[in-house]
Amino acid sequence: MRAIPIDSFFEDLDGKRAVAADETVSAASFDWGRIVAEGRAARAAADGGRWRIGHLTLLIERRYASGAVQRFAEAIGESYGTVRRYRWVAKAYDPDIRLRLPGLSFSHFQAVAGLPDRLAWLQRAARGRWSVDRLTRESRRIKPAASLRRNPRALDRIRSTIGELRRSIPSTSELEDAAIATAGKMWLADALDDLSREIEELRARVRRASRAVEARRPLKVARDRGAAAAKPRTPSALKARAIGR
Repeated sequence: MRAIPIDSFFEDLDGKRAVAADETVSAASFDWGRIVAEGRAARAAADGGRWRIGHLTLLIERRYASGAVQRFAEAIGESYGTVRRYRWVAKAYDPDIRLRLPGLSFSHFQAVAGLPDRLAWLQRAARGRWSVDRLTRESRRIKPAASLRRNPRALDRIRSTIGELRRSIPSTSELEDAAIATAGKMWLADALDDLSREIEELRARVRRASRAVEARRPLKVARDRGAAAAKPRTPSALKARAIGR
């Protein structure tokens, strides 16, 4: 049986694909048993195994019915949430990204996968040989003024979207259990998982922002007090102070 590059299986996902020369699988990989075998082998691999599982999960979502990702996770002995996270990271990047930034781990790519300027951050991390913790810390550093200049109405849109979502969810009470169960298998469960992940990311961002603002506040107060103490007193101020005595 002819061996073909794994990107031949994924070219229907995004069109153009590139892959390392040693990443080859059989054409029989469209067979469920072979995909599961690939996933199990990937679990035993090092960092690259997570990329492999992520790409296999993307393939499964396109080639099989709803619920297949859950079955795939169970078959390879991995949690459903972990498999979906690998898929999310793999989907965020071009397949050849690891070849262009070989010094970075999967965790580096995961740390900034949700950022629009993720490639710029990865390049900085590669040049500076940053740890995952430093990449996370630097990429999440709060820059309120720059953020407002880039997108001044972003928070208004987030608030509006959350409001619309909260108003629409109670309408599901009008649906029968059978309809909810069918939707859950076809798309609803996956959509809710994605929404939960995004909400948790936003919640974590709120916590980090709050801690950062609180940490900066004592420094600002100290600077303001220092500036006031260093400010030269005018004659009128000195006179007023003398009268006050």
